[in-house]
Amino acid sequence: MNTSSRVTVAALATLTAASFGNVSPASAAGMFGQQEVDQNKFALIASPYANGNAHQLLIVEQISNARPCWSESQAGSMTAINPLLTEFDFTNICGRSIDSNGYSLRTAGEDQNWKYSLRVAKKDNDILLLGSPTSDRSAPELLIGRVRGNTNGFAKIYLEPGWRLTKRVYNGSPVGHIYLTNDQTIASLNATALAARPPITTPLPPVKPVTPPVATKPETKPPVATKPETKPPVASNPETKPPVSTPTQPQTNVKKYPWWQFWNWGKKGVQPTSTTQAPVPSQSGTVVVPTTLNY
Repeated sequence: MNTSSRVTVAALATLTAASFGNVSPASAAGMFGQQEVDQNKFALIASPYANGNAHQLLIVEQISNARPCWSESQAGSMTAINPLLTEFDFTNICGRSIDSNGYSLRTAGEDQNWKYSLRVAKKDNDILLLGSPTSDRSAPELLIGRVRGNTNGFAKIYLEPGWRLTKRVYNGSPVGHIYLTNDQTIASLNATALAARPPITTPLPPVKPVTPPVATKPETKPPVATKPETKPPVASNPETKPPVSTPTQPQTNVKKYPWWQFWNWGKKGVQPTSTTQAPVPSQSGTVVVPTTLNY
């Protein structure tokens, strides 16, 4: 920053301090007026920082026609801006406002500098200029402008209908402070912002799908070894065999001879004739054939 710029900033700071003094912000707001300006002499720029991941508001004013302070080129639905004032000493040629010391919000002729701050935010593939409430956090954010696209570079911000730029006036003279101005009251703007909000719906809890039970093979338990039942022996009747009858040997008429006759027969070579009778079973099962001597 050159010497002239530092002097200008110091003078504005002194003017601001002298204007406010010990009065409250509400009383100080009534000390300022606003002045209409040529909108074509200003450029609202979304200025990138953090490697293009975020943007902040930069307002450039063309004070003199000595040199252009910016250039524009169409990039789809957006307008890319090249801030040329970085290439030369822009003293008395270009004006630049980069924070709340250089710009603020004004609605229905009332300063909102202590109630709202201006910020740039990326949302829904766009870059928005928003008025964010600082005192009443329940109030909605106000949509003031948009880039109409997304970029990581410098881009022009288009104001929404009803918004324009004006200059702050102190004691009848304009100062370098820029207003983002709307003629509606803040209450009316809040109501419009609330109506534009999408309805808040409470999502239903996800329904857990019912999984049918998986048929499982019944568990087969190993057979339990059991001690075989011992049954008492069944008493059986001993087999009764029919008694063996011993046939009675029939009586044979045997003549009894004295022993000497047998002796004589032996001597004479006479042998008694034997006749075979029917076999007779004995008790032991042996068949006894009785022999009858014939003489």
